[in-house]
Amino acid sequence: MTDQEIIQSIAEGQERPGYLDEIWHELKFNPKTIVILDDDPTGTQTVHDIPVITQWTEEVIEKEILNSPVFFILTNSRSLLPGEADNLGRLIGRRLQKAAAKYNKNLVVISRSDSTLRGHYPNEVNALASGLGWNNAKHLLVPAFFEGGRYTYKDVHYVKEGDAFIPAAETPFAKDNTFGYASSDLKAWIAEKTKGEVKDTEVKSLSLDVLRNRPTQAIQDILNGDTNHYIANATASCDMDAIALAGLRSTARIIYRTGASFVNAIAGIQIRPLLEKDTIFTENRSNGGLIVVGSYVPKTTRQLEYLKKHSKASFIKFDVAKMIRKGSMEKELTRIGIEIDHSIQQQSNVVLYTAREVIKGDTKEESLKIVNQVSQNLIAIIKSLKNKPKYILTKGGITSSDIAVKALGVKRALVLGQAIKGVPVWRLDENAKFRELPYIVFPGNVGEDNALFTIIQKLT
Repeated sequence: MTDQEIIQSIAEGQERPGYLDEIWHELKFNPKTIVILDDDPTGTQTVHDIPVITQWTEEVIEKEILNSPVFFILTNSRSLLPGEADNLGRLIGRRLQKAAAKYNKNLVVISRSDSTLRGHYPNEVNALASGLGWNNAKHLLVPAFFEGGRYTYKDVHYVKEGDAFIPAAETPFAKDNTFGYASSDLKAWIAEKTKGEVKDTEVKSLSLDVLRNRPTQAIQDILNGDTNHYIANATASCDMDAIALAGLRSTARIIYRTGASFVNAIAGIQIRPLLEKDTIFTENRSNGGLIVVGSYVPKTTRQLEYLKKHSKASFIKFDVAKMIRKGSMEKELTRIGIEIDHSIQQQSNVVLYTAREVIKGDTKEESLKIVNQVSQNLIAIIKSLKNKPKYILTKGGITSSDIAVKALGVKRALVLGQAIKGVPVWRLDENAKFRELPYIVFPGNVGEDNALFTIIQKLT
């Protein structure tokens, strides 16, 4: 039974000590600047005390490279069309390489993407390698994300739902209008995503046996070989540590395509306990909180329905299709903004959520454009607000990024830690519309049905 095999693998891995001390030693004596390009804001869901920048001018990148050994660049490239994502990857790659050369920094570059395999691949990683000037850079795919129930076992990527481990291609995430896929085996997934340019037989696998029972040098030798595409199995932190340590010691040019858990491993970041309410709020605010639910995935919809049944918050439905049909978009946006401001002032939590019916386009590009149009309207509502909420919680990656950057004007934020597993809390900078505001980035695909209700209760 595969489920029992995975459970046993997790348990055995959790008994192993890992390589944290060795990673710290390696980073101390061979310093690296670790840069994580995050294709939406949810990649900060395992770290703490790490900055996130939302701009990538040469000046901003230079400043961060000089002052931060680890930092995120929020690109939100998952919301872009493929050509736009490629152009952005090349641009940031060039600027990173220029700054690194200027200040004699050794770069480790991670392209952090969705742990359920949605995103621009391989084009985004190829574009980044091109911008960095890393010819024939190796791709190392490490999508496991334990906090969210994502494990890779015998080359197959699984999503844990309840007590079951479901092959990723059999989940709703694989039916994504823009980034859908048919393969759960990661070797076959790379072949599928490269349209056969890379055959599954050309992809090298780092097995759990190798990661757990072979010396680090053996893993380095594999990474230093003549293969250009690698996938890593991982069911416990010790596996991530082994991959990270070998990667840090490798002489190969590697661009990592990973979920959030790998960032902790390669940067030597220890997991901290969940944040307490007193740590999240630096000032005593009595205003209501604002929750914005944009994600359409079934998990988010179930969490929203649970919240409706158990919460005393005010709920506002944002039905874009209906507004378009009636030709009342501007009027409705104004009305919603006024209603949210009133709830905040009256110390009542308010939930703004998009209609649950997904509006599809005729092509993947059209579907992505529709998603972005919904987000543009949410931005307009948040920009119109006059009253500062106690906090803002956003549900969904594109929603979280657009509200932070385009509605609130966030240029830099600090990741404080996690409110619940897999849900990071940012403290916004002094340039934001609502300075020092706790901003909770809640991924659409994380948490049990009661998770949204639980976190709001914690913040009350």
